[in-house]
Amino acid sequence: MSLSKKIIIGLLLGVAVGLFFGEYVSFFQVIGDGFVGLLQMTVLPYIMVSIIANLGRMSLTEGKALVINGLKILFLLLAIGVVTLVLLPLALPSWSASSFFKPSIIAVEQPLNFLELYIPSNPFGSMAKNIVPAVVLFSIFLGIGLSKIDQKKNLLHSMDVIADALNQINKMVIKITPYGVFAIAAYNAGTMSFDEIQRLHAYIIIYTIAVLLLGFYWLPLLISVTTGIKPKELFGATKSTLLTIFATGKIIVVLPQLISNVKKLMRYKDGRDDETSAKADIMMPLAYPFPNLGTFVIFVFVPFVGWYMGNSFNALENITFVGATLFSSFVAPVTGIPFLLDLMKLPQEMFQLFIISSVYTDRIRVVLGAIHLVALTIIAVKMTVGSIHILWPRLIRGVLVGIVLTSFALIGTRVYLAYALGESEQYESFIVMNLSKEFKTGQIKDVSVLISDTTQRKSYNQIRTIKNRGVLRVGYMANHLPFAFKNDKAEMVGFDIEMAYNLAEELGVKPEFYAVTPNQIKTLLFRGQIDIVMSGLVSTTQGLESYNLSNSYLDQTASLIVPDYNRAKFKSKSALLAQKDLKIGYTNNYFKDKIKKLLPNAELVKVSSPRPFFKKNKEKMDALLYSAEAGSAWTIIYPSYNVNVLQPDMIKIPTTYPLVKDDTWLLYVNTWLELKEKDGTIKQLFEHWIEGGGAHIVEPRWSVIKDVLHWVD
Repeated sequence: MSLSKKIIIGLLLGVAVGLFFGEYVSFFQVIGDGFVGLLQMTVLPYIMVSIIANLGRMSLTEGKALVINGLKILFLLLAIGVVTLVLLPLALPSWSASSFFKPSIIAVEQPLNFLELYIPSNPFGSMAKNIVPAVVLFSIFLGIGLSKIDQKKNLLHSMDVIADALNQINKMVIKITPYGVFAIAAYNAGTMSFDEIQRLHAYIIIYTIAVLLLGFYWLPLLISVTTGIKPKELFGATKSTLLTIFATGKIIVVLPQLISNVKKLMRYKDGRDDETSAKADIMMPLAYPFPNLGTFVIFVFVPFVGWYMGNSFNALENITFVGATLFSSFVAPVTGIPFLLDLMKLPQEMFQLFIISSVYTDRIRVVLGAIHLVALTIIAVKMTVGSIHILWPRLIRGVLVGIVLTSFALIGTRVYLAYALGESEQYESFIVMNLSKEFKTGQIKDVSVLISDTTQRKSYNQIRTIKNRGVLRVGYMANHLPFAFKNDKAEMVGFDIEMAYNLAEELGVKPEFYAVTPNQIKTLLFRGQIDIVMSGLVSTTQGLESYNLSNSYLDQTASLIVPDYNRAKFKSKSALLAQKDLKIGYTNNYFKDKIKKLLPNAELVKVSSPRPFFKKNKEKMDALLYSAEAGSAWTIIYPSYNVNVLQPDMIKIPTTYPLVKDDTWLLYVNTWLELKEKDGTIKQLFEHWIEGGGAHIVEPRWSVIKDVLHWVD
């Protein structure tokens, strides 16, 4: 049985096993990750050796014209690839998706070092850090240097031996590909949500369209208008080879056959045999290690991930991405994709989606790569022998038809995906969040009853008072997402609400919740009518004469919440200072004082809550100054907004609990907070409420064994 059939069987079996067992096969992730590591192991060394050896044995004196012409065509083809990478994301529909707070957004961003990225000042350091562009540039220069040295035969032979050895290792790894694909397919089919599968098909569709348009229209058109070889003649000569490449998923195994096809085409068209054949024998093997359109365009997966995460690339990010892709395309996607995901600050776990899709996309990728090699070789050789004649009428007509065809494909895909994908369900996932464990249900009470009672006075032993009444009275600020809010069942939930349940449990009482305003907190705590306020409030010195503040249990980070289309303008202090007439809303005076020092010319507007900014914004504010931890939750409700942390001038403020002025009660709460930090409760609740872990466990993954056969619960 052929390897390609085994891979397809492995894929189908993996999907079947994943659907049957569901989350019970999640352990296959380790096997899949190990297989990916083995695939990546030889890629970078092999490409290095291949580039150095091919350039090193080339006589620049004899083949200067051929090399220059080859480079010209390569640059032209890559320019077509750049245009494709920029246009393809336009086929992705508008997708308003935001995410909960991630610690990575407050990590200090180091400015991108283009010198380190592209200039291999320490080649071995670049290799160790997997800095692909620098490694490729080093290999090119070393290959050119070797080409100018006479005594290089033994070294080039040694490099050929190393390349063969690496190829043998790769063949060994390829033999276990069916098993690796099985593990990856089983894990993803068993754990991936149907929403993820649905959105992954958007990437597969746009890449397939790119392959069809480039491989079967634009490149044949380019060959036709420069050499006179018609598409029918082109595919008539290469059809069987392309089918073999699709079946095996590799170009190199039929490279001699592909060269033979090219020779046949050129001999058929202009009758020159020896001259063009010799040049084709040099050109195609030399071009093989260099980027091809199949590999180049598959990097559209990276902007797809940005769209998938709700952060489509802006113009500056597109420039950075395309520039890095030009060099990253020198290597296999399994090496280049992780590098680019890291460069663009996108989650590495998305690479698993790429691996599972590559079972299909790799096959069409190599077909486009083969057509790329054919086009480059034919046009470069014909340029060298002087038989290039541009057929202008055919070119103009073909470009016009191509523009219409491409536009129709992109627009049609966008319309289809908009219909197929529907709308994000993140909001629904957010409002159904529940407490992470069962507690005795606390009641929500009207604070006006407490306010109207002017007879109650503070106790001198708050802990005894709480235990005697059997209730912990907790004040909370309404709509303080994700610390305190009501879910779809009108239940009080949130980080601090669950902390309140934990504190009440520690005291052996039930919690009662009272919605309070900032102006009421001082009076209610001074009288002892509520015991504590738990609502994600940041520490300030105001009011300390009337109540105590607990130790800080987490830090909040100042950020600017801005419309998605404006996020690049609020990325850093320098970007902010470059703008005039900024109008920024704020809810917290401490944040206001800090931002005033950073942006003295900005107009600051006090708002009672974030909601007016998101809904009507009558004040026409450009941004809202709010904590990143809480603001991220608001962007789930209003997904067309983005949280931007000021880099590198981050402002952090401790979060505390105001409580009745009683030293014993203060000591109790501080000791309890320390215990909750040490036993991991605070970390667990942070992940559940602030990072949104609780929004992603609504239902267990569907599986045959559980939901159809009912063999397990």
